[in-house]
Amino acid sequence: MQYQAVVRKFGPAEEVVEIERAELAPLRRDQVRVRLLARSINPSDIITISGAYAGRTTLPFIPGFEAFGVVEACGEEVHGLVPGTRVLPVRSAGGWQEFKDTDPSWCLRVPDALSDFEAATSYVNPMTAWLMLHKKMGLRPGMRIAINAAASSIGSILIGMANAAGVEPVAIVRSEESLARLGGRLEAVIVDKADGDLATGLAGRHGLDAVLDCVGGARALTLADALRPGGHFLHYGLLSGESIPPSFWASHPNIAFSYCHLREWVHSETMGEVQRAYAQVAAQIASKVIATEVREVFPLEKIGEALRAALPFRTGGKVLLA
Repeated sequence: MQYQAVVRKFGPAEEVVEIERAELAPLRRDQVRVRLLARSINPSDIITISGAYAGRTTLPFIPGFEAFGVVEACGEEVHGLVPGTRVLPVRSAGGWQEFKDTDPSWCLRVPDALSDFEAATSYVNPMTAWLMLHKKMGLRPGMRIAINAAASSIGSILIGMANAAGVEPVAIVRSEESLARLGGRLEAVIVDKADGDLATGLAGRHGLDAVLDCVGGARALTLADALRPGGHFLHYGLLSGESIPPSFWASHPNIAFSYCHLREWVHSETMGEVQRAYAQVAAQIASKVIATEVREVFPLEKIGEALRAALPFRTGGKVLLA
């Protein structure tokens, strides 16, 4: 028997995620069984539970895109993995349970240098940050970039990775409390409390090579105004709950625009390439170039309490299920 967090209808996570007990199915010959030890609660999980991706999500389902564990057992046809190997089973949800049966080729190897909690936060945000900076943007020393929601978990990772590459970003935050949480080397900090603050803060900072936006809404227009011709606007989140206005593209015809979804990249790449990228990210975590703060930890069977602690998402660290 195992605990599973199950979604049988779409809606607010606090209302529709239920904890259940279920029998373990027989392990398939070509799969591994991973005993999961720690899991993150991420915005991507909550968005999926809400039904935003209903077209590609079949009910009922077990959420959780980021979970760390050790191989418990291997099917007879599995080679290259042995019980006790530390792994992140990726490419599918299902992390909010005690055991996950999965394709062994989808298991990223986790180095011993990472703690269990570091491992459980080493995939979604760090890999998204790596993908944006190094694959999408081509980060190089001397580039000028701006990052909004800079005090968030992924914002701090972006700053750390940028600093390691010789880049000092412009950091945009929404409060004095967030300002106090910033670390790393920065070109400037803008506290964006009101409509005019962002434009005022960016005045004189035009000519940016890239903007990384996870907020959306009308402020995207102001951010794009600060880009040089040919600059890159990279959109990867919607913390404001508001889409980028349709006028954005007509008013900024001379910039490059792209979205970033880790899931799409992972599904389009070979797992060998994903493993190589993850090894780079894990090395930066092990050497403390980047880090994720953990705010609270709950046992899986107290998923309701964990969700109430995690939502709404804010600065101050991740909530984990262990």
